[in-house]
Parts: sequence; structure tokens; C-alpha cells
Amino acid sequence: MIYNRRKRAQFYEEQKGLYAAAVHNARLAIEQGTATEDDFDFIRRDEEENARVKKITADKAAKAAKKGIFASGKDWLFSGLKKEEEGDDVGSSQRRIGFESLSEEDDGMGERESDILRAIEDKKESVERKVKQAFADEKDRQRAGGPLDRIGTPAKENSGSEDDRPKSGGWTSFMTRR
Repeated sequence: MIYNRRKRAQFYEEQKGLYAAAVHNARLAIEQGTATEDDFDFIRRDEEENARVKKITADKAAKAAKKGIFASGKDWLFSGLKKEEEGDDVGSSQRRIGFESLSEEDDGMGERESDILRAIEDKKESVERKVKQAFADEKDRQRAGGPLDRIGTPAKENSGSEDDRPKSGGWTSFMTRR
């Protein structure tokens, strides 16, 4: 296998040498004025091939220099970070972070801060109402007692909710859905 590779490499080197010698002889014949039509065609094809190879290598170099889809996407995604850190546009509240974004008097958007505070207060009030309602419901349950507290007492028809009433037992209750 190595022998075949070595032979192939030698063959290609010999062919390159023969080609270079033929090009040199054709150019020499053109310079001396003894060139034939075949020499002119050979040199023309050689120049066309060299131009094609140069174009291909230039295209490959341009393609290698061109950013790929991931690099361009990454640049697009993180392009604004440097601007945010430098703070180019002082009036923009979207670009400021931390405490600066809370104090917006210089921004011309002072009503935004009051809207946020109003929303926070509304949320606090709704949570307080829910907590008060939950405590009131728990006090009612403690006065009435739970299902275990009512085991020994006679049951009234309208006394408890449906969850507090004892369920009708039996192994067939799953069929009747009671």
C-alpha cells in the first residue's frame, strides 16, 4: 500500500515536471518566433487554467473569510451588549440596569414609575384580601368542627357541605357515582 502511494506520488511529480518543461519550451518558442499553432493553444489553455485556479482559490479564501450562519447570528444577538455597557443613549430606560432604571425622572417617563407603584399596591391589597378571607373561612371551620368532631353528634340535613357528609358506602358505589 505504501509502495503504491509512493509510486503514485512519483508519477504525479514526473507529470508536473513534464508539464512545466512543455510550458517552458512553448514560451521559449514563442519568444524566439518559432512557435506553432499548437504552442499558442497550449499557452492559452495554460493561462486559462491558471486564471480558473486563481479564481477558485480567491473564492475559497472569500468563503473562509465570510462569517458563517452561527457567527453572524451570535454577532447579531450580542451586538447591543457593548452599547448597553457604554450607555450611549442616556435617555433610554431600556438600556439602563439596576438602580438607574428605577429613577426615571430624567427620562421623561415619570408616569411609568407611578404605574408600577400602583400595580404593586394593587397586588398587595389583593393578597391581603385573600389572606383575610382565608383566615375567616378557617375560623368558621373551627367553630363548626371538622368531620371527626361531628362523628358522635346527630347530623342535620343542611348543616354541612357535601364534603362533610358521610359518603354512602358499599362496594357498588363506584358504579352509581355517589
